[in-house]
Amino acid sequence: MKTLLINPPYPFVEVPLIPLGLAYIAGSLELNGHDVQVLDLLVSKYSKEKIARKIEEYQPDIVGITSVTLNYPIASEILKYCKGVNGDITTVIGGPHVTFSALETLTEAPWIDIVVRGEGERTMLDIVKAKRPEDIPGIAYRANGTIMLTDERPLIENLDELPAPSRHLFPLSRYHALDSHFSLVTGRGCPFSCIFCVGSKMGGRRVRYRDPKLVVDEIEEGLSYGFRDVNFENDHLTVNHAHLHAICDEITRRGLKFNWHAFSRVDTVNPEIIRRMKEAGCSYILYGVESGNQHILDRIKKKITLQKVREAVAIARDAGINVQASFILGLPGETRETMMRTFEFAQQLDTFYGLHVLAPFPGTEVREKAEEYGIEILTDDWSKYDANRPVTRTEECSPEDITALLHRYYRGLRLTQDELDGIESDQPEIGKRKRRPPLAWALLRGDVIESLGAVKSDGSAIEGLASTLERLVPYSGSEIRENSGKWFDRGLLKYEVVGSNVVWKWS
Repeated sequence: MKTLLINPPYPFVEVPLIPLGLAYIAGSLELNGHDVQVLDLLVSKYSKEKIARKIEEYQPDIVGITSVTLNYPIASEILKYCKGVNGDITTVIGGPHVTFSALETLTEAPWIDIVVRGEGERTMLDIVKAKRPEDIPGIAYRANGTIMLTDERPLIENLDELPAPSRHLFPLSRYHALDSHFSLVTGRGCPFSCIFCVGSKMGGRRVRYRDPKLVVDEIEEGLSYGFRDVNFENDHLTVNHAHLHAICDEITRRGLKFNWHAFSRVDTVNPEIIRRMKEAGCSYILYGVESGNQHILDRIKKKITLQKVREAVAIARDAGINVQASFILGLPGETRETMMRTFEFAQQLDTFYGLHVLAPFPGTEVREKAEEYGIEILTDDWSKYDANRPVTRTEECSPEDITALLHRYYRGLRLTQDELDGIESDQPEIGKRKRRPPLAWALLRGDVIESLGAVKSDGSAIEGLASTLERLVPYSGSEIRENSGKWFDRGLLKYEVVGSNVVWKWS
């Protein structure tokens, strides 16, 4: 059977990453001899015509897509369109959002045939093998008009049995043009129980670790693809110091030189492990702090102290590692006063910090027990769940209160008034800001290079490309020439000579 995996659009502000979930599923399908292709709509123009063309060319039997809460609406829309192009296609959706809203998903979207709950590699293999739905653990499906849930699928105990993610199926040159990082995980699971997160529900409370040598093998693969920075996606990287030491030792033993980034908790670091991370190339660490109020930290089951936050930030900063602290506004018990304490505490840390807004995603304890936590959920419009605008209120903290503090925060970043005007009371998300995106984003999201056709070169292919693009996108000629020349030198852009003209495309 032929399987088409789709990476849906997402309103990114930060640099996009190749989706590990889809890449792992693709790797499992390939390893087992199945035909699989990827349509990446994250770093290219999203259009129904493009989807229809891909379906007509490839003729897939199955179309699978992943989503988080924010881009679930568009992921569902894509599957609806696929079903319209070919009603015989089996449509499958996975990811954290639908894992915890499987019944609601199939009820509201009759064009979706199967919801994959939890880890998807072995579940997708069963689906592709055309097993009877009732014999496939970890899914939701329809039978005679009734929505059925099968038994939960056991977590994959030995992650080393999984093949490497099939990143080669993704348009790597496009990610390179955006200076994307190579992302990977060292294990799955989370031993913590923060009420705003589904990490422990998705991956289990016990962390399953990968062989450090296989982790570094994957890093070497990423470096061979031309990536310059590596991003460890899992939040538990610094929980098991022996495992992290083994990874750092293997990086050092192989003489690998690269910058890498990590997520961490402030209660899982000490000077020794931070020093070892720095020696192995760690240049950036993000701590999830969440609040500058100890009562709120206790209430959300974060199990850290403000003093530990200060110590962890200082340890990393003293070791020469860049630090960012991440905070969430609108948590249970939030008031205007506690928000100001958080804002002031963040500033006192004397490091980079970011303010986000509570988004009660499906599956989180704060959503399931919203009334108990004093949270009023204002909307189930998932497109607003970007953690950059208020979708809840507490008894003493309104959306307007949160928006006012966000304005103050953004002013501290020296945003222009035009940018601030894009942050209104009902939509204070960074994604709506009117700042100009990087040139690469404009070209990729508009499929501008592909739409050029034959371009006159007049002796210099780069000059001809730059002159043409200058008429199409609002960027200076010098900026276009500098970037297009850089991409050409790196092999990301290439051209074919057609008569006296050239045709450009991403490699």
